[in-house]
Amino acid sequence: MNIVIYLVTAATLITLGVIIANLMLESNVIRKLSPLIKPFCRASNLPKECAFSLFASFFNPTTGQSTLAGFYREGKIGDRETILTVVMCTFPIVIGESLLRVQAPIALVLLGPYIGGIYICLNLFSAFLQSSAAFVYSRLRFPVRRCFDTEIQVNLTETSRDQKLKTALKKTVTTLKKIIPIMVVSFLIVDLLFALGVMDYISSFFFPVLNLLDLPGACITALIADLAHFSAGYATVAALMAKGVINAKQAIITLLIGSMLITTLVYLKISLPMYISLFGRLGVKMVVINYLCSIVAKVFVIALVVTFM
Repeated sequence: MNIVIYLVTAATLITLGVIIANLMLESNVIRKLSPLIKPFCRASNLPKECAFSLFASFFNPTTGQSTLAGFYREGKIGDRETILTVVMCTFPIVIGESLLRVQAPIALVLLGPYIGGIYICLNLFSAFLQSSAAFVYSRLRFPVRRCFDTEIQVNLTETSRDQKLKTALKKTVTTLKKIIPIMVVSFLIVDLLFALGVMDYISSFFFPVLNLLDLPGACITALIADLAHFSAGYATVAALMAKGVINAKQAIITLLIGSMLITTLVYLKISLPMYISLFGRLGVKMVVINYLCSIVAKVFVIALVVTFM
């Protein structure tokens, strides 16, 4: 009965969280960030085309990358500027698409405000490090230039409040159709594995490797679940914490390692084909550089957690 109550409560809170997140994003709140984005882009010494693409990524990553590809094909920006812009786009993309729209509401509900909040902040910090490194490089290597002569204008279709609500609810339903079933099944599977004693066998098999990071062998189930869907990983970590198998520090390290696995899958299944189609041969180099920057940033964050938490 406790499991049923937990799952019903979690599903309800997740639904509310995803609805609120989608409503915020559909209301074009990020448009108000324009005064903050422009000084940042000026300071980077990147061409105005790169800055425009970076700004567009806050609204829609695909739009931002497609815009950047158009400028690249027209010869308005070179290889280095294009690659640096893609790396720099990591932070706005993570804010707008990956975390605020879906992952943040689900993490806060399944993992609790403390664990979920720390994990979300560390993910944002990792993305910030990646974007900041590209920013510093471009500022040091490119000549000073004026990035904007006029106000940034982004073509957004004006829609009514009812239409925005309808769009947000439609996106919420699409998201929840995948999230809720995966969450329920993952939690029940972990509970069943504990009841059958299978978790003890799994823990002993993977213990030598995970012990290097002071993680119990049972954490491998959360990492495997991450390969199916991030929400499955969250639910599995939540189940391990509920069973008292892992503490807060171990949960966060497991989640961060899981995010590295998810990142790898995303780059292989989504980013690589998309960037090749948009940028041609440069797309392969772009994906490799962006992926390595992402992994290095996450490893650094894990090292911080292991050392100081």
